[in-house]
Amino acid sequence: MKKFVMFFIAAMMLSAAPVLTRAGVEDRLFDFIDPYYYQNGVDASRIFGRRQVTGNGNSIFDTPNFWFQRNVRAQRLNPAYSDSGKPTFWAVMGDVNNEGFTTDAAGAAAKLLANRYVLYVFPTRTGNPIGLGNNRQADIVDLSNGYFSNDPLGLWIHIWISYTDKAFDTSDGRKALADLQQKNGLALDGTPIIKTKSELENLLSKGFAAKRFRKADGSEGPMYGICPVIKDPTDGGIAPNDTLGLVRKADGTPLEPEFLRQFESLRTTGSWAN
Repeated sequence: MKKFVMFFIAAMMLSAAPVLTRAGVEDRLFDFIDPYYYQNGVDASRIFGRRQVTGNGNSIFDTPNFWFQRNVRAQRLNPAYSDSGKPTFWAVMGDVNNEGFTTDAAGAAAKLLANRYVLYVFPTRTGNPIGLGNNRQADIVDLSNGYFSNDPLGLWIHIWISYTDKAFDTSDGRKALADLQQKNGLALDGTPIIKTKSELENLLSKGFAAKRFRKADGSEGPMYGICPVIKDPTDGGIAPNDTLGLVRKADGTPLEPEFLRQFESLRTTGSWAN
């Protein structure tokens, strides 16, 4: 009965949807209403760290563009490389573990989606190998396989990527790292930056990098993130008052300044930088 009532409310909100603005503005990232989470297989009551407006600049109250959005918009965004290496921008709406999926067909489908779409995280060599907020470089989000069409909540499984001893202790490994360094530069911990899925898969196939997952029982923290990506950041997709979280060097300058250059151009002009 509870779910029926929530779906009814959602249907009513759909019929009362506001007049939409420019397409770019519609791509701004809002949290979702509870019925929409349930409809798409996530138990809203089991989301860890759900977006709230707390005055810390991470989120702001704003008028939603769609019936399924809550009036909480992500104001602080994150950078990532797409699978092809293109700069993208996204936000964390919360995290879930296995118990965060509803116990019905929608929940089973949502979990399949979450396992299908991968957000690669790159921890520093000396930090927590399965931690968040410990990045040596920007993440990679794999937008292939119809992400924008098939993943309405922006569900991802987190996979942590670390270099192996073989990358440093063998001549082939050292050459691979030198080539990647020349191409992409160095990450915060002095290892080469990885920008594309193909670069990552090459390292993995040769044993120069390895994947890590959190335990399925949730004892190491949530395995999955609700992290929608801005489909089109042009023409207002990034709001003028948005900010960007970056991996920074010890002196405070951005490790990967191209993200900031593109973000500022999109924020102030609505267009990608040349």
